[in-house]
Amino acid sequence: MTSETLSYESSRISEKESYLKRVILSCMIGNALEWYDFALYGYFATTIGSLFFPKISTFASLMATFGVFAAGFIMRPLGGAIFGHIGDKIGRKNALLWSIYLMAIPTTLIGLLPTYEQIGWLAPLLLTLIRLAQGLSMGGEFTGSMIFVVENAQQRNRGLYGSLVVFSLLIGILVGSAVSTLLCYVLSEDQVLDWGWRIPFLLSVVGGFIGSIMRQVMHEPEQFVQAKKQHKELSAPLIELFKYHFKTIAYVVTIELTLAIGFYLIVTFINTFLTAFLKIDMVTSLMMTTISMVAMGVAILFAGWLSDQIGRKAVLIPSALAFVFFAYPLFISLESSFEGALMAQTALSFIMGLFFAPFPATLVELFPVNVRYSGLSISHSISMAAFGGTAPFIATGLIHLTNNNASPALYLSAASLISVVALLFMKDRYKAKLI
Repeated sequence: MTSETLSYESSRISEKESYLKRVILSCMIGNALEWYDFALYGYFATTIGSLFFPKISTFASLMATFGVFAAGFIMRPLGGAIFGHIGDKIGRKNALLWSIYLMAIPTTLIGLLPTYEQIGWLAPLLLTLIRLAQGLSMGGEFTGSMIFVVENAQQRNRGLYGSLVVFSLLIGILVGSAVSTLLCYVLSEDQVLDWGWRIPFLLSVVGGFIGSIMRQVMHEPEQFVQAKKQHKELSAPLIELFKYHFKTIAYVVTIELTLAIGFYLIVTFINTFLTAFLKIDMVTSLMMTTISMVAMGVAILFAGWLSDQIGRKAVLIPSALAFVFFAYPLFISLESSFEGALMAQTALSFIMGLFFAPFPATLVELFPVNVRYSGLSISHSISMAAFGGTAPFIATGLIHLTNNNASPALYLSAASLISVVALLFMKDRYKAKLI
């Protein structure tokens, strides 16, 4: 092999690595924006409740706020079907571009919404409509990002690179937490309630602009391009999906029970639980959430790498079992003391990081290329709509019905046990080529 050939090959490898970095970054930005918004909604749940549902009790206001939160999830399966069809039929790039537009614009609009005091019942109605629009976007953004990254990665590092998509949601959450904490520290409670809460939502337009610019210069993954050249694309991916891959959809929905319920309890509900039920001030609660998210980030990067070494199931099953056995005692510790609450929230977040990290590679490896976007988007959306979006709502209701602040942990433990059973029957394809 001549020096010119070696130089060409080296340049080609370097160019591929540089492009992969841009792919990962562009997907991370869009995904971070999505979770930045949902984190803000969770952090400001009590504020939003008092501004848009002021005529009812604190408990009813929280239930109404989380009800609107859940409403966004109702649209996710429809969004999954729409973006799945676009991604499988037209292209991954187009689907990802439209999903970031549909997330950035409605998030910005929340920051411009009049309150109940200003326009009455139209305020909660408009808030609900905006959440529904965001739900459409969420049906395709996260799954599209994981597909784009994993399809561009090599077999030996699909788990690690896929975990970066998961890691990006923490970036969104941490930025949301940091902005919220800074606002609560700099502004008085009256200022936050009056106008300060709007600022974080308005800032989302910056991330949306940067992410959309980066995605415009991406090109389709090689496997998808080859499938189109070989005429493997389908005229109706959804029909093919439900006709031949229904079992895989059921696997994904069942496995994701732990993820859907656990993630939204730990990331969204616990912050509200600490402020509304345990009366911890918002600044302290947000600080605790930030620390726990750092722990989750460490777990995500480690577990993503580890899943490439020992397999996806070898990481997923033990972490799900950890929720089965430790969720309830950790929830009890949330009420013990400040130190106990911090330890419990951090431990729950670390376990969730271990469980969440292998998901992008695991799910992409389950579906064939011609129905992959539809399969992932629909199954993930069904799981999140049925169990994720309703988790804070159900948790609040369980506490009210049982007078037991740790009762949501029993819900998480039961879901995790079901996921473990499903994982035992799942085929691990971490060493195989993408189908």
